[in-house]
Amino acid sequence: MPASTDVAARLAAVADRSTARITTRGRKSGKPHSVTIWFLVEGATLYLGTLDTRRDWVRNAANTPDVTLDVDGLRVRGKARSITDPALEAHVRELLARKYWMAWIGSWFGMGPARTFRVDEVEIT
Repeated sequence: MPASTDVAARLAAVADRSTARITTRGRKSGKPHSVTIWFLVEGATLYLGTLDTRRDWVRNAANTPDVTLDVDGLRVRGKARSITDPALEAHVRELLARKYWMAWIGSWFGMGPARTFRVDEVEIT
């Protein structure tokens, strides 16, 4: 089984979970910093979104994109990169509104994430 197929299968098993623990490196301290966030799975791709770009994990990931996500015991490592393509960002907003009812309600009022990320170079650890 190709690595990308295995990653997709492993991610599919946890795609319906509501939250993940993300660990980033502190931009000042260099120490691990973990918080609970929403996440999305589409095939072998992980997406993240935030309403608040001032959150530490967002600023940490912008400084050092290496992240680890723990979803129901599955540990995934990758590089979180801001999405700048408007079409992909709109797609991620739609995925968020489908998965999370609060995001769906927000979308009715024209609200959505202030920043979205795609996690590249995903590997299961």
